[in-house]
Amino acid sequence: MDLNLVRTFLVVAECQSYTKAAEHLQLTQPAISAAIKRLENRYGENLFIKQGRGIELSSKGQQLIPAFRQALSIIENAMNMRTQFNVCCNESLISALFPIENINLQESSPEKHHLFEHLRHEKTDIIVDSFLTRDSAFMVEEIYLEPLVVICRRDHPRIQHSITKEAFYNEEHALYSGTWDKIRAFELFANEPIEERKIALICHSIASIALNIAQSDSIAVIARTFAEQWADKLNLQILTCPFKTDFIPYHLVYHKREIKNPYHKKIREEIKAKIKALDRH
Repeated sequence: MDLNLVRTFLVVAECQSYTKAAEHLQLTQPAISAAIKRLENRYGENLFIKQGRGIELSSKGQQLIPAFRQALSIIENAMNMRTQFNVCCNESLISALFPIENINLQESSPEKHHLFEHLRHEKTDIIVDSFLTRDSAFMVEEIYLEPLVVICRRDHPRIQHSITKEAFYNEEHALYSGTWDKIRAFELFANEPIEERKIALICHSIASIALNIAQSDSIAVIARTFAEQWADKLNLQILTCPFKTDFIPYHLVYHKREIKNPYHKKIREEIKAKIKALDRH
């Protein structure tokens, strides 16, 4: 069988669109349609059916997905023997992944939806971050949990050792620009309504937040691991959050095509071992 047919079928199945698959593979839509038709002729039945304005897999198409993914993965791994991988990691945990050989480590983008597009298009191999995806093309493993904390400078004129909800709202805040479905992380993990806060500034990184907190009377809500790593260096207080919040769940996310890749699996295990070591500190 022509492997290009298999690859085209898997991309169409992921995109659920001939047009998007054509853009991804840099082919014309008629070329994509013709490839799928050749594959359907081989099996004697439709692999996709129309659903509204889009398409979805037929029962036969669903049966082929796991076998095709595994077969293509085995062949591509044998041909490429790639040992260098691109890893995007949440800023709070990125320092924990040093050193791991054979990875190009990059800080996750504040715009989280971009991460999964890069994973789909093979620009990224592994994501370590706190946001979930329900895309069936990806494997998602929870690898770490940590609480949110409030930080302020140690010589803050109004806050010492603890903070109340009233004091929380009285202060100006440094906020992280990253959102998921247009919701900020604190609001996403809070178990109670969060009122509008006084905003001092909005930063594109947690490091920028911490630096600004160290030089002002503003406060911020960030992940505990990052706060503990920089508290002494930046002269920061770490305070228990006055609101009920869920723990931040960090996930290791990768494409299902890499499940059986031994090199990819080795990197995944090394990442999980590094993150697990955080519990011992």
